[in-house]
Amino acid sequence: MRKTWFCLFLLLLLVGFSGCKRENGEKPEVLARINDYNLTLDEFQKQLASDMEMDKEFKLTRDAKKAFLDELIKKEILIQEARKLKLDTKEEFRRAIERYWESTLIRDLLSLKAKDIAEKTYVSEEEINNRYRAMQAVNENLPSLKDVREKIKKKLKEEKKTALLAEWINNLKKKADIKINDSLL
Repeated sequence: MRKTWFCLFLLLLLVGFSGCKRENGEKPEVLARINDYNLTLDEFQKQLASDMEMDKEFKLTRDAKKAFLDELIKKEILIQEARKLKLDTKEEFRRAIERYWESTLIRDLLSLKAKDIAEKTYVSEEEINNRYRAMQAVNENLPSLKDVREKIKKKLKEEKKTALLAEWINNLKKKADIKINDSLL
């Protein structure tokens, strides 16, 4: 019985590996060749899906796919021409890429931290009531607490998240080893 299970296991293992081998050994389908560049079907589909995510109004038709492919081809031709002129090696280009990389990295970090802060931020009933009383002191014609409660709660939560994010950034700055040469300012 053990031999049977062992043989069955080996057979399944071999079938699994041979399936993987065929998958990895297959050449990707080339949708378009632009000079020496091959645009694969997989790459086209990923870019199309990404663009569709950004434009919810986009209607996918055969003509739309052709138009999208035409735009990708134009983009690749322009990239190739820019590389031929060695624009990608110019200092201005590298600085622009660096600025984009830095701002994207910072955006992603702040987004991650903001999400973490949002998950831990809450507003108590006491805070809502205190804010409402403070608003009443300034405006006697204020709608009832019941009518503005959610607005106040949302505003308080946003204020707390903003303050916590600023505090986090300030703590990073305090922990950093920063030396400024004032004479150069």
